[in-house]
Amino acid sequence: MAFSVQTLLDNLNDSGNELNMIVLDACRDNPFGWSRSGSRGLSVVGRAPAGSIIMYATSANSTAADGTGRNGLFTSQLLNNIKNQSLSIRDVFDKTGEDVLSVSGGKQHPELSLRFFGASSAYLGARPAPAVQPAPVAQQTPAPVLTVQPAPASAVPSGFVRINGGTFTMGDSASGQRRVSVSSFNVSRYEVTQKEYQEIMGVNPSNFKGDNLPVERVSWFDAVEYCNKRSRREGLTPAYTITGRTPTTEYPITFATVTWNRNADGYRLPTEAEWEYSCRAGTTTAYNTGSSISGNTGWYKANSGSSTKPVGQKPANAWGLHDMHGNVWEWCWDWYEAYPNTAQTDPTGAVSGVNRLMRGGSWFHSAENTASAARNSSNPNGRGSDNGFCLVRP
Repeated sequence: MAFSVQTLLDNLNDSGNELNMIVLDACRDNPFGWSRSGSRGLSVVGRAPAGSIIMYATSANSTAADGTGRNGLFTSQLLNNIKNQSLSIRDVFDKTGEDVLSVSGGKQHPELSLRFFGASSAYLGARPAPAVQPAPVAQQTPAPVLTVQPAPASAVPSGFVRINGGTFTMGDSASGQRRVSVSSFNVSRYEVTQKEYQEIMGVNPSNFKGDNLPVERVSWFDAVEYCNKRSRREGLTPAYTITGRTPTTEYPITFATVTWNRNADGYRLPTEAEWEYSCRAGTTTAYNTGSSISGNTGWYKANSGSSTKPVGQKPANAWGLHDMHGNVWEWCWDWYEAYPNTAQTDPTGAVSGVNRLMRGGSWFHSAENTASAARNSSNPNGRGSDNGFCLVRP
């Protein structure tokens, strides 16, 4: 028996529920090839409504393992985590994804479509209260409750994570430190992949080929042009005005004058401050994993096998972002300059310069270069095989 998940979601959306959750365990080939590109696994829902959470047992164009017991690999891990009432709804799905990745040896990669903004503060059961010493009383199992925080006014784009604004200490002892405040924004959960880049630009300049590998050998100019082209395709206002492009149509772009319209709703590169704030995810240590990093939490020279790796194979940071430590350097908007000594709000870097900033480290560099505050820069026409980027939306 087959039914339309999209129709089910549309009906749930019409019902006025605050939250709708669907879990899809894709153990067999997708019979609905018309619903997305590819025919393997279950189809990605194209119109997931606000207030919905959809968990896929594996990524598009792949099938999920059956497992060895009563349930498949994905369902077994999900059931284990649902029993833990100390986990928020978001934590349940994130931990399930990490567990499936680990047990499958990285072969099965669950995906999460999250359009409900209180998932990190919502629980399937009552959230445990702090330990107290009450008088002995008869205990009852609490009825399931849903604790939520108000959702932001605008919906988070698919594949993005909403980063709430705040103030943090930016930099380290080597680069200098100061207090920086950033406004709220949305950032892509993964680095831009070769498939995404090819679909928009019509070319794939990468040295290491693979649809789910991060695109690389892209210049800063290439990255901002990708942002504009994708914005136009999706009916958004481009963030950048590009003039003096050289050459006028071909690639690679060797020169252009780029200005940023900060009122636009289109795709753009993060500022350096936004990037570090997102990477740290509330941490103050050298890495968002603590004072050190290991082969389990990032891709760098010692463990990369001298190449890029598919995005999202390492666990996300506390805010749900992957590959913030390693894989490819990620272009930022800013010109490279020494940090000022004063506190700043939404800094955008120098008004001019020679090199544009990159953050995050790469498969080619040491673990130290992947630290949250580590800086790198290159001429904006530079196109190394470890140069990639992520995306931001307002």
